[in-house]
Amino acid sequence: MPTPIDALMIDLYQRPRSHPWLRIVAILIGSGNWKAVTLIRLAQYFHLRGWKRAGRWSGAKLRREFGCFVQPTASIGPGLKLPHPNGIVIGSKVRIGASCVIYQQVTLGGARRGAYGTDAYPSIGDGVTIYAGAKLIGEIAIGEGAVIGANAVVLKNVPAEHSAVGVPAASKARRTDEPQS
Repeated sequence: MPTPIDALMIDLYQRPRSHPWLRIVAILIGSGNWKAVTLIRLAQYFHLRGWKRAGRWSGAKLRREFGCFVQPTASIGPGLKLPHPNGIVIGSKVRIGASCVIYQQVTLGGARRGAYGTDAYPSIGDGVTIYAGAKLIGEIAIGEGAVIGANAVVLKNVPAEHSAVGVPAASKARRTDEPQS
């Protein structure tokens, strides 16, 4: 897993290819997606360095501006995209692979069955798309390229290249002609 700063650079360079100065201007003007991802990466960086006050500042700014609660101990791969970064909750031991897309109001959290010290948190593979309002709870694995539908409640593993929809979510193989995002 790359360092938070390396992941941030990968996040930046996955933006649409245009003139470098246009990309920088767009970022400085303030894409919500970019700003939220940057605050997450900074909180992780500060946490790894032991800079508690800076980490708390970054986390508080993320909560104030976007209503996102992302634990700095979560493992988040490079290429993260948050198209509408409001109300996202990511627990402390969640693992998210590279190039994942997470929409608004998504919760990735642990199952609270008296297992606070365990790894009862979701593990998300590379290239997964999680649509608005989905809840992924407990020690589950989401395979590479999976798609989690809007408002799905996922309590069981989802294999690679499958879709999961419903409450509770049922998974089925995705059609090859189905767009991912």
